[in-house]
Amino acid sequence: MQTTKNRSLQSFRRVREWGKNHDGFLQSAPTVVHTFFTSLDGVINRIEINAVTQVAAHQSSTREATDADQRRNAVRNAMRPISQVARTLRGQVFGISAIPTMPGKNADNEHLVIAANSMAQNATMLQSTLIDHGLAPDCIETLTAAAAALKSSIDARGTARTKAIGARDGIRADLKEGVKLVSLLDAALSTLLKDDHVNFASWKNAKRVTIKGVQDIATASITPGAATPAVPTTPIATPAAPAIPRAA
Repeated sequence: MQTTKNRSLQSFRRVREWGKNHDGFLQSAPTVVHTFFTSLDGVINRIEINAVTQVAAHQSSTREATDADQRRNAVRNAMRPISQVARTLRGQVFGISAIPTMPGKNADNEHLVIAANSMAQNATMLQSTLIDHGLAPDCIETLTAAAAALKSSIDARGTARTKAIGARDGIRADLKEGVKLVSLLDAALSTLLKDDHVNFASWKNAKRVTIKGVQDIATASITPGAATPAVPTTPIATPAAPAIPRAA
């Protein structure tokens, strides 16, 4: 998550801890206040779960994670000998021209899968001819399996991206919900704490979103208006410069 979102999540957690540490005081609070704290706890849990899901899904959507390059190479390696034999026998074996040529090196994975399956389908009718001219007996099965593996890689990356986007949108929605709940809690607690300066100050500190994301102690007791004692300083006298004697 972005830094600003992390700060908001940290403030939600401080609010939750403040509520736990003031459970005795909140016994006399309206029922809706407890409902707000319970809802906020659910928001925090969902954000944390979705944050993990978002990172994991993003990592799973990379080409490295799905071995896309390796599977792509496997497809091209399985296609190449079939294409080469078909090209060599073109004009000599009836129907062998139906076996397509190799797709370009820059063909995307989806196009490569389609081309591989098309080649396998057309080559099946001439499998005995291909074997008689030196290809492995399982050359078509190897090609079909390689194409299926590459397709699985494509689908896995798409699924992972979908999960990442869903988690991202879930975090955004819950951050908005969390801000709303904290605002409602602030309205209710401001009335309850209006004569309790210490707890009111600690509540204000708990709910604030820090600028630098520094973890604050939600239960810190801060007395409003208390000035920080000044540290006395003793002025340091600057010694006078020595007199320079005049020349006689």
